[in-house]
Formats: sequence, structure tokens, C-alpha cells
Amino acid sequence: MNIEADFGGVNVKTIIIDGNAFYDLDGFYDEIERKFTQGLNWHIGRNLNAFNDILRGGFGVHEYSEPIRVVWTNAAKSRTDFGYETTAKYYRDIIKICHSTNVEHIEELLMNAIAKTGQTLFDSIVRIIMDSGDSGHWCTLEIIE
Repeated sequence: MNIEADFGGVNVKTIIIDGNAFYDLDGFYDEIERKFTQGLNWHIGRNLNAFNDILRGGFGVHEYSEPIRVVWTNAAKSRTDFGYETTAKYYRDIIKICHSTNVEHIEELLMNAIAKTGQTLFDSIVRIIMDSGDSGHWCTLEIIE
């Protein structure tokens, strides 16, 4: 569901993602595809870099570099779904395909996830949405537990 929000006289699209609509990363990417794209005859990339690209716009729902407001409903469920266990699985998968120069860093992130310290996958996704500096997109985020 897309609705318009007013931010100080600037009309900003609101895109709502629902934590009840997914329980894993594949489902998250499906939800992102449903909510952020229109009329594509191809699927979005299934990685967090591609997610950042989608936030930049130009895929049917909002224009390239257009500011958007993201509302994440049922986020408490997503926070649990994308907790440390899922985060560790994510890094185990990433380490198999990452460039050799990144292995040491990914191993460190994996060890943190196993120790239940540092950022979870949920935290990483939130950070991607909120990073309006060097990311090429401008987003605000409202989390509704």
C-alpha cells in the first residue's frame, strides 16, 4: 500500500512494508518487490546492495532520488525473524560467495552473530533504509512494532 505523506510542504510517498508478510530474507525481498516496484518484467536482486538500489527509486513506485517515507509495520516480528540466528545464517551464506579480501571481515561479523553481539540482520536493514548520506537515496523510517 502506498500513501502520500506531507513533510513540511513536500509531498513524500509512504511505502508500507508489513513484517507479517514475510519471515525470511526471500520473503522480505518478495515484499520489497511488491511494494517498491511496478511493471518490471524481471525480478530484483536478492541481496542488500540491490535493496539499497531499490530505495534509490526509478523502478515504478517512486522516481530516482525521490524522497520516500518507509513505514515498517509488525516490525517486532521482523526483529525476531531477523535476529542473531538468521544473521549468522546470512553471514555463513555470504562467506561462501564473497570476495577473498572480504572473508576476514565476514568471519568477524559471523562470530559476533554467533556470540549474539553487534548488529542483527534487522539492524542492518534498518541502517540501509536510514542511510541517506552516501547511499544515493533519501528515506525516513517509521517502525511500528
